[in-house]
Amino acid sequence: MDMLTKNEPQSPTLLDMESSSSITRADSVYADSIDQVSIRLLRFSESEDDGVFTGKLETFRLASAPHFYTASYVWGTKTYSSTTVRLKTGSLSVLSSLAPFMHMVTKHKDFGNDDWWWIDSLCINLENGHEREKQIQIMADIYKRAKRAIIWLGEEREEGSDCTGAIEFLHYLSTLQVAFDRDDAAMRQNLEDPEFTSKCAAVSKLLFRPWWTRVWTLQEFVLSKEAKLYCGPKSISRGKLKSAVYSIFLCSTISSDFEHELVPRVAFDGAFNRRRIHQWHTRIDSRGISLISIMAYLGNHSATDSRDRIFSVLGLITSRDRKLIGTPEYSSSAELQFAKLVRSFWNEYGSLDIICFVHLFSRFSGPFDPGPDNSVPHWAPDWRATIEFASPVPMMVSQSASEHIGNFRPLKSATWNATYNAPGELSKKANVHFSHDLQVLHCDGVILDTIHGLGGLDDRQLRCQSFICAETGHTILQSSTNQQSGPRANMLPTDWIELIARSLVLNRQDKYFCFHAPTHYTTDFLHLCHACLAHAPVDWSFSTWFEHNKALVFGTQTLLDLVTNIPSEPPSSRSDLRRPPSYPVRPRSDFGSDKPDGFLSRFHDTVRKKARRLMVTHQGIVGMAPCRARSGDVVAVIFGCSIPLVLRAVGQGSWQVVGEAYAHDFMNGEVVGLVKRGKKDGCRFRLV
Repeated sequence: MDMLTKNEPQSPTLLDMESSSSITRADSVYADSIDQVSIRLLRFSESEDDGVFTGKLETFRLASAPHFYTASYVWGTKTYSSTTVRLKTGSLSVLSSLAPFMHMVTKHKDFGNDDWWWIDSLCINLENGHEREKQIQIMADIYKRAKRAIIWLGEEREEGSDCTGAIEFLHYLSTLQVAFDRDDAAMRQNLEDPEFTSKCAAVSKLLFRPWWTRVWTLQEFVLSKEAKLYCGPKSISRGKLKSAVYSIFLCSTISSDFEHELVPRVAFDGAFNRRRIHQWHTRIDSRGISLISIMAYLGNHSATDSRDRIFSVLGLITSRDRKLIGTPEYSSSAELQFAKLVRSFWNEYGSLDIICFVHLFSRFSGPFDPGPDNSVPHWAPDWRATIEFASPVPMMVSQSASEHIGNFRPLKSATWNATYNAPGELSKKANVHFSHDLQVLHCDGVILDTIHGLGGLDDRQLRCQSFICAETGHTILQSSTNQQSGPRANMLPTDWIELIARSLVLNRQDKYFCFHAPTHYTTDFLHLCHACLAHAPVDWSFSTWFEHNKALVFGTQTLLDLVTNIPSEPPSSRSDLRRPPSYPVRPRSDFGSDKPDGFLSRFHDTVRKKARRLMVTHQGIVGMAPCRARSGDVVAVIFGCSIPLVLRAVGQGSWQVVGEAYAHDFMNGEVVGLVKRGKKDGCRFRLV
C-alpha cells in the first residue's frame, strides 16, 4: 500500500493529492464518506475497451467485510496512466505504477473477477482529508483482516532492471538450507559456478527495487496473515522468500576464511531486515516492537513525508509506544513531532535514552547540510536524516538490557547479564523540563571531564556520512595543553592498555551488548599492536587504525610508547590477525549464538560500523566518542540517560548533544559515589 510514501522523496503522498491538479475525481464517484470503522472494496475486470477496467466499489464495515486482498506497491512518480476503472458513479484514474499490476491480476489464474480488493489509491477518496486521516488510523487493521497481501514488485523487465528468472531462482534458494546443511564444500562448489552467480544478479536487481525500502510497505509485508510477492506473473510466498533470504545469508557466511557476497549488502539488507522484523512480530511472546528501535532500523528507508517514519509502524509497535504517538495527524510539522516524541518518551518511560540517537539522526549526520531552517532541536533525533546501512544494534543505548529501546538481535539471543547504567540511582533525580515551544530541554547531570585527545580514523568502509567529517576529516586531535596530573597521570602502561582495549570494544564481547568483554581482549589488542610494529600481515582496518592513533597521548606517553614498554608475546594463532568477515560467520541455527566474538570483530563493529573514535580526557578518562566529537567537548552523565553523552557548549550556558560516549569506569553508576563524596558537583544543563 505504501500509503503516504510511494517512491522518491519528490513523490506524492495522500496529503499532497488534495492539491494536485493532475488528479480529478468527481464527488459523485464516491457515493458515501467512510470513517475509521468502514472501508471500500473494489471488484474489477478488464473490459473490451483498451485501457479500461469495469469495476464495482462497495462500502463495508471492516469487522464484517468479505474476504479481500490488499495491494502493496510503490506509487511511483506523480503520474496517471490512460487506464481507468469505470464505475456506475463515474471513472477513476489509475496510477501508472498500478496499471500493470491490475492487468496482471485480471489475467492471472490466482485471481478471479469476483475477488474483492482494497487498493489505497482507488478505495480512498483522496480529496477528502478527514476520510484520509481516518483510514490511516485503521491501516494496520485493514492488513490484519485481509485474506492475503499481494505485493507487486513490478514487471520482470523494467528499464534498467531485468529481473527475469529471479523469482524462480528464489524458489531454488529457499531449498538450499536443507540441501547444504553443514556441507560447506557443496555450497562452495555452487558459489563458484558461473551459472549460479549469474542468476544471483537477477535476484540482486529484484532486491534493489524500491518496494524493499519504503516505510509503509514494511507494515504491509509483516501484518497480513498471508503475503505473496509478484514480479510480473511469477510469485513466491512470504515464507519461501524468508527461506531464500536466509540461504543468501548462509552463502555469504559459510566460514571465516571464505566470503562470497551473493547479493550486494546494500540490496540484501532490505529483505533480510524485513525477515527479521517478521520473526520478531510473530514470535510467541510478542507484545510488539519498540518504536525507537524500529525507526532506527528503518533509517535507510525512504519516506516522502518524514512524519510517516512514526505513523507507518503503528501496527507493529508496543501498546505503550502507540500511546506515545496518539492519533496520527499531519497538521504539525515534522520537527515539532520529533521534539514531541522525546517529551512523550520521557513522560512514558522516565528516560531520555532516545536523545542518544542524535549521533545517527541529526542535521549534521548526513552528506549535506539541510540548513537551520525547520531544524529539529539538537537534543532531538531528526528522523528525516537517512543512514546507508541499517544495524540491528546501532547504538550502545540499543543494548539488550533496555526494553524501552531494545534491538533486533536473533530471537534466541535472549539472555544477557551486562547493563550500561551511567547515572545509577541518580536517574531518579533527572529533573527534566521542556520549554513550552519544545526548543529547550533542561535536565540535571554531571560533567565528567573535557575531551583532551581524539584518535584518528581511516575513512575506508567507515560508516560516517557527515558532511562535517567530510570537510574536516578524522585526523587525530590533541589539545596543546598537557593532561592534568592526577591518579591516572602516572598509571602503568599495562593499565592504560587495558582501558584502551576495553574501550575499543565498549567493554562487551558481542555486538548485541549482552555480555561483558573477556579479559583476554587486552592481550589480543596488544598482540595486534606488536604485530603492526613487526609489519606482520595484520587486518588492514586495524593496521591503519594503529598508524592513525599511535601518537595519541595518554598521561605522559603515546600509545606507541605504551605498547613498546610492554614485552611482546607471540599471537596465539594467525587468525588473531585476520580481518573479521563483513557478514557474521554462519551460526548453526538462525537464532544466533552466545559464543563471544573475537576482539578484532568487536573492534571492527565499534570503530568501522559505529564510527567511534578513541578518546582521552584531561583527567585521563579513556573511552570512545562519536566521530563528530572535537577536543574541548565535554563528556557528561545526564541523570535521565543511561549512556554518557558528548556535549558541545554553544553560546552562554547552553549545550548541543553530539552523541553518546563510552567512558570506561563511568558506565555503571560510579558517578553516584563521586557526587556523594563531593568529588563531582551536579549541574543544570540547558540543551538547545
